[in-house]
Amino acid sequence: MNDILILVIEDEEALRENILEIIAHYGFRTVSAASGEEGVKMALQSAPDIIVCDIMLPGIDGYDVYSQIKQSTRLITTAFIFLTAKSTRADTRAGMDMGADDYLTKPFTKEELINSIQARAEKLIQMRSRQTKQDALTEPALEKIAQLTKAERKVLFNISEGFTTPQIAQKLFVSKKTIENHRVNISRKLDLSGPNSLINFALRLRTRHSSLLLQENLTADTLS
Repeated sequence: MNDILILVIEDEEALRENILEIIAHYGFRTVSAASGEEGVKMALQSAPDIIVCDIMLPGIDGYDVYSQIKQSTRLITTAFIFLTAKSTRADTRAGMDMGADDYLTKPFTKEELINSIQARAEKLIQMRSRQTKQDALTEPALEKIAQLTKAERKVLFNISEGFTTPQIAQKLFVSKKTIENHRVNISRKLDLSGPNSLINFALRLRTRHSSLLLQENLTADTLS
């Protein structure tokens, strides 16, 4: 768990220090903030894996913190655990409806806190493991992108942007059959096989912001 970074946003100093001590005892790295504004700034700077955030904060509250943080693409996978003294069903539902991963009501036990954090941490580790395996499959295909024609790279770029075959054909002013042929050729040249293998590769390529695609004018309106 040593590579998991947790940001604690809590204005009550004694409680904040207690939470930090407990988390550190279990081997997690920690940073903290005493207000919502400071928490958002710290999150953007440190890109934590998990955020433990009180709802009733001075300045902007925990709900606002969550909304601002989730606007950052760097923090889209960051797990979020709300802390609050509120205990009504409506309060809990409000946090979970926003997309929070968990909701702990004060006073909570050490076990409740750690169990919630460890559940989020294990999920993140599993996601990273899957991503590592996907990257291993993607690397060989990345090396072969240079074999693609400019027209094929334009099609691949548009697939990575989420466009369908009819949409790409309309965008590039060619027939659907032409796009389908390009897709077949791209898959063959990159040694991609299986249902949705080309789409999955293109989406991973977009996530990696590959300069092999972005260095050229792949968004031109016509195929060369």
